[in-house]
Amino acid sequence: MLASSLAGSLAGSSRWFSFVNESWRIATLWLAGVLLFMSFRIFFLVYFHDRITTPIDLDVILNTLETGFAFDSAASGVCFSIPFLLNCILQPMRLGHWVRMVRNFTGKLFFVVAILLCITSITYISEYGSQFNYFMFEGLHDDQQAIALTVIEQYRPWGSLLGLFTLLVIAFKLCHRVDKQSNSFLQRIFTDCKWKRTLLISIIVVLFICAIRGSFESRPASRKWSAVTPDPFINNLVINPFRSFLYAIKDYNDLQNHGVDGENPYLNHNSVLDVLPLNALSQYTTAPLLAAPSHVFVIVMESYDSWPLQQKYASLNLTNQLKNLASKGIYLDNVLPAASSTMNSLSSIVSGIPYAGVNMSLIGPQKPSSKLSLFNQLEHLGYTSQFFYGGLLSWQNVGEYVLSQGADKVYSATDAGGKGSAGVWGIDDGQLFDLVAEKTTQKSFNVILSGSYHGPFNLDLDKYNYPYKSAADYPAEINRLEGELLDPYVLGHLWYADKMLGEFVAKMEQRYPDALFVITGDHYSRRNFHKRPNLYELTHVPMVIYGKGVSADLVPAQQVASHMDIAPTLLDLIAPANTQFYSMGQSLFNAAPDRRVFGFQTIRHNEQLWRGDLSALYEYYRVNERDKTQLLPTTPPQFVEVDAQAEQAYTQYMATAWQLLTQGMD
Repeated sequence: MLASSLAGSLAGSSRWFSFVNESWRIATLWLAGVLLFMSFRIFFLVYFHDRITTPIDLDVILNTLETGFAFDSAASGVCFSIPFLLNCILQPMRLGHWVRMVRNFTGKLFFVVAILLCITSITYISEYGSQFNYFMFEGLHDDQQAIALTVIEQYRPWGSLLGLFTLLVIAFKLCHRVDKQSNSFLQRIFTDCKWKRTLLISIIVVLFICAIRGSFESRPASRKWSAVTPDPFINNLVINPFRSFLYAIKDYNDLQNHGVDGENPYLNHNSVLDVLPLNALSQYTTAPLLAAPSHVFVIVMESYDSWPLQQKYASLNLTNQLKNLASKGIYLDNVLPAASSTMNSLSSIVSGIPYAGVNMSLIGPQKPSSKLSLFNQLEHLGYTSQFFYGGLLSWQNVGEYVLSQGADKVYSATDAGGKGSAGVWGIDDGQLFDLVAEKTTQKSFNVILSGSYHGPFNLDLDKYNYPYKSAADYPAEINRLEGELLDPYVLGHLWYADKMLGEFVAKMEQRYPDALFVITGDHYSRRNFHKRPNLYELTHVPMVIYGKGVSADLVPAQQVASHMDIAPTLLDLIAPANTQFYSMGQSLFNAAPDRRVFGFQTIRHNEQLWRGDLSALYEYYRVNERDKTQLLPTTPPQFVEVDAQAEQAYTQYMATAWQLLTQGMD
């Protein structure tokens, strides 16, 4: 008993033992962080199980958790590296109280950030189908009050806030308990032997370094090694919310900062490539296919993606108005949007510069108007250019941006009396189209951005005779789909937007029989009808060209296209022969059937479709026309690596787009 007491007294005064004891406390907090991330990963796998599209077995799950552990270890280890380093430096100087203070502060800060990110990930995955990525920072340029109100109204995050508070209480109690525990059991390893002390310190340091690296192997835990399963959604969950948040910051900053330092990010590791010179983008129209119309309308519909127009969903009758227009004109369903967000797709369409990961609405007004600008090129044909948006022009700086690209007049919600049912985002589509009809008088080119198919979804659909009150009202064959179906009230806003679109086109066509309409979606909606959409449904938007003299046989129905083809196609349709213009797209009237088209982090070549970061994680899908007509998939999923030629073409395309936006090509 006396020997034990003496050993305890010696240990208590030993700087070596104080180091070991403090290292144990730090290791306990590190382990708690790892368990936090791992618990949320398991929760994500269970809660979002219906997003898993490939068959999985126990080996896949274990491989996911094993690789995820490496990322969890690294994230937690890096955060506790500061108290550990101070432990190594200050304990020998008998300044352990400073180490304790830093450890307590670091632990609480770490758990606040980690728990907040994990809880927020639930909503982010629900909306975007992935963990944090660069796109989240586009919200910095958005109407943040409107976003906050939309989140509150649409997701009602009270359960998440309760979970956040509960986990924070548990985490803070854990930090307090770890701080107060004496860890007397460690006294059993107390020794005066120098080589044993040195050995134990070496083991502790080595283990901590491995914890920071997330690996005992030569390569640390890294995003490029995280795709360890055949399922893209599970691969996305391998990286914890903390690391995915850091990667999102890095990806966003890499692209944004290059606009300042002048280095093209797409050429850093591709020295054999170069941007295309401006004269390489010069094109000439052929003989016009139509007499110049009195009015041209390019209508960009909010979240209007391709899936509702597929034959397999025809019984829902959601998009009958656009289908009617498509049956009388050119209809393409193999169209890639320029981006996965409204402003970046709109910016690409009107400026003619593809989105390359850099916020265009902030940089654009600081530069001369793009030579590829759709506004400018239509004005050369004698049109007055107008832009209409149902929100406020301060949103994403859209007012200044379209003016910088050559728009003569801009109109917003304030020109139609302020707010409608859409509340925080502006007026309803019906009000917007009424505003367009009122302001369209002289020969005009009009770009219209709708907004009703957007959260928080609060239209009174009953007054428009929307047919679905609950999912039980869906057609019988639709209700046979597995899992929970999209809320019919949410889907009703798509039905409403389509209805208002049809009424507007009919009104304008009656007033101006020669009017020409080009209609597309800004991006896929991120609101999928069922829980297992294929990659085609998660990427494509429709394109319809409708007007007097426009016939379906002008463009093959299976032609692959992108947003960037709108301008050259429109000019080729109505401009005089041999009119020079600049474009990174192609006229669909002479486009090659086997061409490649690109969107940001998306490639389409014939039936092959890739989406994601080609240097790290990406998905593959082979577009099957039968999947557009049959509710259940007809072919099992597979993966094909993107070929070097396609990747090189994509890189050059993005390098050119970046150069056009940030540096110009004069």
